[in-house]
Amino acid sequence: MRIAVIGGSGWIGGSIAREALRRGHAVTVIGRDSDKLARVAGADVAVADVTDFEATANAIRGHDVVVSAVTDRSGDDRSLIPATARMLLEVVPAAGVARLAIVGGGGSLEIEPGVREIDRPEFPAPYKAEAQAQAEALEILRAEGDGVDWTYLSPPPHELVRGEKTGGYRVREGNIAVMDDQGHSRITSGDFAAAMVDELEQHRFSGRRFTAAY
Repeated sequence: MRIAVIGGSGWIGGSIAREALRRGHAVTVIGRDSDKLARVAGADVAVADVTDFEATANAIRGHDVVVSAVTDRSGDDRSLIPATARMLLEVVPAAGVARLAIVGGGGSLEIEPGVREIDRPEFPAPYKAEAQAQAEALEILRAEGDGVDWTYLSPPPHELVRGEKTGGYRVREGNIAVMDDQGHSRITSGDFAAAMVDELEQHRFSGRRFTAAY
């Protein structure tokens, strides 16, 4: 499989790229900084700004699937996140790519039916704008994604932590967070990357959101 990873210089995008490479897939990492992209050994590199339609189309053309691991923590306005989701719904089919997989947010997951983590008073204020933007991106996919084979993977609401692949994670379709018997929900970046590449290989959640945790 030929996989393009937008945001491949980031820690999540890089983890997904490395996991896909370990499984024998051909990977192109895409971003604005060629030096950072070059850290993903074994991947091809394409320098493109995700806000540039033509540059992005040229970078992803010829791939089987695009993975977007785009985020924006530069201020209170996180408009890049939903804008990227909307643009990708247009550029992916225009470039002749069959599938789109988005690394989303976990704050809009429900910790119990009808109660989203982001709506709790205890939700950390510094992360709220980003969580709301990720929730908006998901709604754009659901409302405007007809005709595009998309999927949206959410991490746990809080504990996506740097770490190696360990196995043993569980996945669940829909809006309810995966939790253990003590009400905890966490996953390492290695296992989160594995869950995404599992989906790229197994194609179980087309047009749907899913999440992964222990």
